[in-house]
Amino acid sequence: MKRFIVFAVVAFLALPVVSFAGSATSRWDVTIGGFVKFDMGYATQSLGADYRTASRGSYGFFENKDDEYGNFFSAAGETRLNFLIKGPDGWGAKTIGFIEGEFRGATAGTSSQGRDYGAFALRHAFMRMQWENDTLTIGHTWQKWGYIPTYSNIMLGVNMLTAFQRGGRQPQIMWDHKFTKNFNMSFGIISPTNSLNSQNGANVVDSFTASPYPFFEGEVSYTSDACGKIGSWQMLFSLSGFYGWDRQIYSSAATTSSVTYDDKLETAWGAAFKAFIPIIPEKKGDKGGALSVSGMLFASQNPGWYMGTLAAGAYNTGTSVNPDYKYPKVFGGWGQVTYFLTDKLFMSGWYGQMSYNMSSRYKNTSANRDKIQQEYQYLVNLSYDVNPAMRLGLEWDYIYTRYANYGAPNAAGLYADRNGSVNAIRVGAWYFF
Repeated sequence: MKRFIVFAVVAFLALPVVSFAGSATSRWDVTIGGFVKFDMGYATQSLGADYRTASRGSYGFFENKDDEYGNFFSAAGETRLNFLIKGPDGWGAKTIGFIEGEFRGATAGTSSQGRDYGAFALRHAFMRMQWENDTLTIGHTWQKWGYIPTYSNIMLGVNMLTAFQRGGRQPQIMWDHKFTKNFNMSFGIISPTNSLNSQNGANVVDSFTASPYPFFEGEVSYTSDACGKIGSWQMLFSLSGFYGWDRQIYSSAATTSSVTYDDKLETAWGAAFKAFIPIIPEKKGDKGGALSVSGMLFASQNPGWYMGTLAAGAYNTGTSVNPDYKYPKVFGGWGQVTYFLTDKLFMSGWYGQMSYNMSSRYKNTSANRDKIQQEYQYLVNLSYDVNPAMRLGLEWDYIYTRYANYGAPNAAGLYADRNGSVNAIRVGAWYFF
């Protein structure tokens, strides 16, 4: 009788646990992946961990506090979590779905700056159909134009190289076709405006969404293992670009009772050349002594969201009633050299440059004084793979930024410099799973 009572009490206490217990299941095959990421460092300007540009320097008797004082930072928000779903075949194609987010809050859109650090926010959400020679991608993922991720999971500064079209993610419908083993072509439509990195998100209304057309992207590439490989990378050359429009809406006339509007449809375009060359390939899976160069060059006009916070928008050289919109052209690119001292210890160096072709009229307009005209970045990184799951890194970054004009004068008539520079040192670690 006592034993029965004990069993009854245990069953009674366990009942809530059983009731609330659950299991993570799916109708299809789901794989969980991602990594834990941590980095820590110090910058000679008052910048956070996600710096991408330098603040204006002090000038004469004017001291810019952001330039006068450095800043210590530490962060783990780049930690990512993803889910890969392999579902049933459809239309003769293999089908997958992919979802990924990070805790950096860059696209959370919950604050006035459009971010809350530590918030889990979307990076990727797409589905894909894969045939033997064709792939159809639908959803939010990497753009084709400018994206060659040889820097991925090596570079410690997550925002470095973004000024030079290293790549971005947008909603899209993209078709890839493989002509032969070596030749590939991609073509599709992509969102013309930033649909995540703001409070409005998909509800953004601007001159690009006012256009009745999406952006069109395309790429032609050649890849070959004739020169060997380094890891998963082999020789690659590609030409890519985009074409689209924005609609500038303006008030054409006004009366005491109403305002009438008119508009002009303006073009937007960009072109890029990307390459990866294994100068000294790995030998029988050992990367010791391997050497590679990679990078991209680009030119664009009216690139919109592609340039992010470094976008230099239209300026009017006409009148308010009959405007004539002009867009400064932008040129730039970045290059990477990676050398493996051993199979697990390697070093990388990067150089990036971006320059807008701004007219004197544009630069001398007070509304444009804070637009960034030029950017240069130098980076050196030493990385070590403890094992296939863990990587450690040490990095030095240097950024030089030139603004369109000097800063706005204060009450004493003093102003900050047109230029600014920052040095940063940071250490980091990944744990992949």
